[in-house]
Amino acid sequence: MKLVLVDNPQSGSAISRKELREKCAAADITVEEFIAIGDGFESKLKPFIRAGKPIAVIGGDGTVSAVAGLVADTKATLIPLPGGTLNHFTKDLDIPQDIDEALARLATLSPRSIDIAKVNDTPFINNSSIGLYPTSLRSREQLESAFGKWAAAIVASWRAFVSFKTYLVTIDDETFEPPFIFVGNNRYELDAAGGTNRTRLDEGVLTVYAAKTQSRLTLLKIALFALIGRDKQLDEFEEFFPATLTIKTDHAELSVSHDGEVSKLTTPLRYAMQPKALTILG
Repeated sequence: MKLVLVDNPQSGSAISRKELREKCAAADITVEEFIAIGDGFESKLKPFIRAGKPIAVIGGDGTVSAVAGLVADTKATLIPLPGGTLNHFTKDLDIPQDIDEALARLATLSPRSIDIAKVNDTPFINNSSIGLYPTSLRSREQLESAFGKWAAAIVASWRAFVSFKTYLVTIDDETFEPPFIFVGNNRYELDAAGGTNRTRLDEGVLTVYAAKTQSRLTLLKIALFALIGRDKQLDEFEEFFPATLTIKTDHAELSVSHDGEVSKLTTPLRYAMQPKALTILG
């Protein structure tokens, strides 16, 4: 098998290209071209996508998402490989988290089609949200150079919690004012510990969780119940499973998270599924 491999050589956990080439060779795979994720990578990758080449990507969810958005609705095949801090997508696809195992099994697999989701024109493979989470992410980015990663995350989370905004939204003709909304690609199940499980990526539906409460005390209780593994926080969410979703607010723009990245998007926010738009080998 010949493929193009997108990687992130600047990542602290990155495997060297020499080692990656050796690991691929051990699985009878030839790397035709390495392309580094980053500014301008799209223009380097597009000729291979137009040619329908297999496009492997090694990295976390953000890296995989950036490549998946380009490969969707083309004749190219995406080969997601684990290699970042967060690998929810590869785990949900039951891809081994050991890179050697993931490469070795490719020869036994056949391509399959899965869904990808979009908010406005921005694709995502896992989830998107508005409210507390993207607000804290954007604040963390601003503080990280001064305080370091973990201290910035703590300060940013506290700032978002103390000064959170609410958003007047309408979903399926129901109007309410939550402090955050979670939108997932396919059906996520919220468990008693506050985590999420996703067993399919081809059902063609969004998962929407919207917090009912505006009370900081109740939000704190939700977080505490999640930490101790009790399910009382589940009652504090409205749950929807639409194929499309429009979120209207009185803000012209909102900070929106998508697979760990944050973008300013114009409103209304229009979420939609792209059923079976992404061909993968994995």
